Amino acid sequence: MQTLACPKASRLTPTLLALALALVACRPDLPIPEARPGFMTPPAGITVAFEPEAPVTAAPRVLRLHVAAEPALDEARLFLVRGEVRDSHLRQIEQDDVSKALAARFVPSRTWREDDGSVVLAPTAPLDPGETYAVASGEPKASLPFVVEPAEAAPLLVRVWPPVEATGAGLFGLYCGEMTLPEVTFEATLAPDGPLGAFGRGIAPAGAGGACLRFVGRGLAPPDGGPWVPPPVVWLPGLPWPLRLDPRPFGGVNEDVGEAIEGPLDPGALVCTAFEVPFGPGCVEVEDDRLLGRAPEAALLWGIAGEGLDVVMTTGKNERFVLKGLPAGKDITLDVTTIDLRGREQRRKFSATTLTPMPHVVLNEVMANPLGPEPDQEWVELYNDGAVEAALGELVISDIGGETVLPGIMLPPGRFAVIVNETFVPDDEIDVPPAEDAIVVRVPALGKSGLGNGGEIVRLLDMRGRILSRFPAIPKPKAGQSVARRSPDAPDGVSDSFLLAPPTPGAANTASFP
Repeated sequence: MQTLACPKASRLTPTLLALALALVACRPDLPIPEARPGFMTPPAGITVAFEPEAPVTAAPRVLRLHVAAEPALDEARLFLVRGEVRDSHLRQIEQDDVSKALAARFVPSRTWREDDGSVVLAPTAPLDPGETYAVASGEPKASLPFVVEPAEAAPLLVRVWPPVEATGAGLFGLYCGEMTLPEVTFEATLAPDGPLGAFGRGIAPAGAGGACLRFVGRGLAPPDGGPWVPPPVVWLPGLPWPLRLDPRPFGGVNEDVGEAIEGPLDPGALVCTAFEVPFGPGCVEVEDDRLLGRAPEAALLWGIAGEGLDVVMTTGKNERFVLKGLPAGKDITLDVTTIDLRGREQRRKFSATTLTPMPHVVLNEVMANPLGPEPDQEWVELYNDGAVEAALGELVISDIGGETVLPGIMLPPGRFAVIVNETFVPDDEIDVPPAEDAIVVRVPALGKSGLGNGGEIVRLLDMRGRILSRFPAIPKPKAGQSVARRSPDAPDGVSDSFLLAPPTPGAANTASFP
């Protein structure tokens, strides 16, 4: 176990120092502090303590609640509730007659009893910043409200693997944030009475994921199968504040965890096309500054490092992805690590030669159902995401109504082109006009008789008929609503790459994506 230094007070502002002291009691020899907070006793007689220690006006977003009562506490009637709890709510809990409205406010939690008779109540999702919650007990009948700290109080590492919906996953977890973490290795035990494991930086030793912590279980998993929760907080060397860990539990598997991790990875066969080359268990098409990839049948966690990349991503069945930021016209080597739902790892080197700089024209936004007259006010927005200008005269827009051959106009890198009908009115006082610096390209007609309003597929083709970019079939947009791409490099064939949004013709898409 690595020895960790307690942060010096001189490195903190007074506010951060006060916060750090309130968050957790520092143990310089442990990355996971041993919290022994004092108990708070509300008038009704139960006692509650936060782990890590904090005031009721600034409870941690990730925490465990230690609850005790005299003569005894009924853990089956103990809940964490969003919002205020009144006497009528406590009577419902006491009488085991909980309304649907109250049950909907219960926070998913894991509970277990300690040797001293107290009960640990561990929420299995981060609490919302600034919101009020309450510990509610039906036996004895009592409650204690508290308010959660603001979001910026301490960094939260979100668990990116395994997915929320995964069942029967092995004891491997990856937690990622926004800041680069120091190299670290330390052991921890999942609670309650779960398996021992080790934390370390990155998806694998010396692999991708400098902003991530991995957890790998060791030995034989306990026969009860969990679920088990990770520690709520860890200290890392060189950081003046603790890191909160996403509290989602591990489901647990009744098997030898070490054997599961070392077993072969079988993501399903994937045959690369004539334009592709193998990339770990997937396939990629090598371009200039990017790789256009396809994942295999199995859901996978990926870590790609090298050539300035440090990428951690997840893919579903046959999902497409884009790796951008490579040097153009160079020999490259990447370290590619994949991990499946059971924690089994595969690690390979990938070598290729990238192409010289080239244009990358994509369908970025489509307005098929304007507020104004159709097809006059319909438009398709293109964006050149490449490093050199593109000749639009070599491209065709296709939808269910027909094809539109574009005129011989050059689209510089980093610029938008709004393709409109000859009858288009830029400022009809109803629809959003194109941005002032947008390149407006008029064509005789978009499609045979306008774009379809039913959310049909729209494609961008080259003169050989090869698909360069595609918008999926999605629910019919409302009048005045466009279909937008999350970002110019968001891949086709991925559901969350697109959404219905307020239109931004000739400008970057500004809609919020989930």
